[in-house]
Amino acid sequence: MKYNQVVPGTFLQRPNRFIAHVLIDSKEEVCHVKNTGRCRELLIPGCTVYCAVSDNPQRKTKYDLIAVEKIIESQTVFANAGTPSQSIKESPETNSTLLVNMDSQAPNVAVKEWLQSGASPFGNINYMKPEYKYGNSRFDFYLECNNRKIFLEVKGVTLEDNGVVLFPDAPTERGVKHVRELIRCLEEGFETYVLFVVQMERALYFTPNRKTHPQFADALCEAKNAGVQLLAYTCKVTPDEMKIDKELKISL
Repeated sequence: MKYNQVVPGTFLQRPNRFIAHVLIDSKEEVCHVKNTGRCRELLIPGCTVYCAVSDNPQRKTKYDLIAVEKIIESQTVFANAGTPSQSIKESPETNSTLLVNMDSQAPNVAVKEWLQSGASPFGNINYMKPEYKYGNSRFDFYLECNNRKIFLEVKGVTLEDNGVVLFPDAPTERGVKHVRELIRCLEEGFETYVLFVVQMERALYFTPNRKTHPQFADALCEAKNAGVQLLAYTCKVTPDEMKIDKELKISL
């Protein structure tokens, strides 16, 4: 997915989960934050952020905060790899930045483009319906591939810690509900998948954030044991674009 016009800025503060104050072209602007998660490890005063310019002149805020440069301080910089042995060490004096797209709408848009391209593991798709309602849930995608009928739930991942990426960054009862209902769909004859879209280019592996929400981690393990398929992919991220890139190892 690609944004039309993106400008850099310096993050100042986030008075609530919906807005941030950003210095853009030497002027303090109030920007809409396209992620209601905590993102405390990302939005640190003084960090570089990227904001998309809105094309709606009637909006109260001219900009959407969509991405941030996260400082990786004097430690391992991880390649897009599945094992720690494939990590790349930096010198103790060197810091690095990791560009993280934090737009919560971007994963579904990027996944839709990825599915339509035929590059996903599902191959050529005969029928695709986003936001498909089934039973008491609305799943991100319903797919038909020849005789296969598939429900696909997408979760965006922005939390990174020493090369490990985690979900969720805050308790998500909705996420637990979706995972458990995928088990029911599986029992009714559908193929079911949870896809974790890692909104950055490199990581060692993905794992559920048991410390923040043990119930989600338990539900994910339960789903895996029942036969729900789990996938994780990193993304190619630039200030104005995000595309699904490479499959990532999952550790439960």
